[in-house]
Amino acid sequence: MLRRRASEAAGEAGLRQRLAAGLGKPGQLRRSLLTAAVTRLYIFVVGLAATYVIGVQSTPWAWRYPRYAEAFHGFLGHLLNSWATWDGVWYIKIAQGGYADADVSTAFFPLYPLLLRYTGLVFHNNLVITGIVLSLLFYFLAMIVLHKLIALDFGARIAGRTVLFVSIFPVAFFLQAVYTESLFLLLSLACFYWSRLGRWRLAGLAGLLATLSRSAGVLLLVPMAMMYLEQRDWDWRRTDRHVVNLLMIPEGLLIWMAYLSLSFHKPFLFAAVQDQWRRSFHLPHYAVWRGLLAAGGGALQLLSRQTANLYWPTPSGGGVNALAIANIVNLIALVIAIVFIVYGLRRIPRAYSAYAALAVVFPLLWPSKYMPLLSLPRFLLAGFPLFLSMALYADGHRRRFWTLAVLYVLALTVLAAKHAVFSWVA
Repeated sequence: MLRRRASEAAGEAGLRQRLAAGLGKPGQLRRSLLTAAVTRLYIFVVGLAATYVIGVQSTPWAWRYPRYAEAFHGFLGHLLNSWATWDGVWYIKIAQGGYADADVSTAFFPLYPLLLRYTGLVFHNNLVITGIVLSLLFYFLAMIVLHKLIALDFGARIAGRTVLFVSIFPVAFFLQAVYTESLFLLLSLACFYWSRLGRWRLAGLAGLLATLSRSAGVLLLVPMAMMYLEQRDWDWRRTDRHVVNLLMIPEGLLIWMAYLSLSFHKPFLFAAVQDQWRRSFHLPHYAVWRGLLAAGGGALQLLSRQTANLYWPTPSGGGVNALAIANIVNLIALVIAIVFIVYGLRRIPRAYSAYAALAVVFPLLWPSKYMPLLSLPRFLLAGFPLFLSMALYADGHRRRFWTLAVLYVLALTVLAAKHAVFSWVA
């Protein structure tokens, strides 16, 4: 017992030393926050310019819900309305009127809409402003936690590079939109950070809240359990009362299911409504194969420069070329993810690699008919170990770093502009 306590004390002392050494000077964290601020400003400028130069696409009123999701006109409309479109419309509708059995609102988990609803009181119920402010706040907090987490084991330089790659990833504009991306990323990072420090109750609470913001939150149970056992040398006999905190993560899902059961008598309603997006359950290899076919068909469609002959099925009234581009982008994102998962296998902690792999596999279980890898690029934002692998890959190699950085910024510019004009991205 004395030897065990001495070992734990030595481990805590070593952790404090690594934390102090990894964070380095305060200026290093400030540089990461400056990176975060500059990239957010850049995205706002790109979106603003796109709405003026290209113009916002005409779309059905029901998709845009102008009473709440298009709250501004003139310059402010061009600047802000773009960030409350697509799923953002649903979050605003739920915050305004709650859930209903007759629509697909229950596919969207409750934490973010609740925060929108009650924080909106501060902003006179302007939910566009509320959502953007909340997402930006969660994003900056997430970058602070990310920097601190990565600095523990890899130092401030790699931490800063990881923040950069998250911030310039081609779909990083979702982190400031009225979406759950920044909230979910923050809660996932908090779960990792507190697990890394052995603060299991806080880690479990973060995991519970993450699961209340998105179903993928249950995946945090795996890395949290791995870090718990790793800190006990993988000896099950050394488990203690803190192990029960792992159960808080699935409790988040149970809370949501209990609400759906009490309100609509359908505890799995959040899964049943996925057919609205033509999603159905399959093993991951099916989604990968269909994704390859969809991207190949999309490439042929674009090369043919016509829409009379279709190389991949398109929904009635859907944009053929837009669908082709989306399927190509989705496949590229999957390839990038696989490459950096493999690269990180021997370079990052096992719990991190496991979470990155799960973050990719989970959406592959529910492929969509017309876009098999629907929303995959956006879901990758939560897989922060992917960006750690990118930082390690580029470290000490200027050509690798600048190649990734330039390609990401170019793609971010194009996709942010596309999203701003109400064209589907992810």
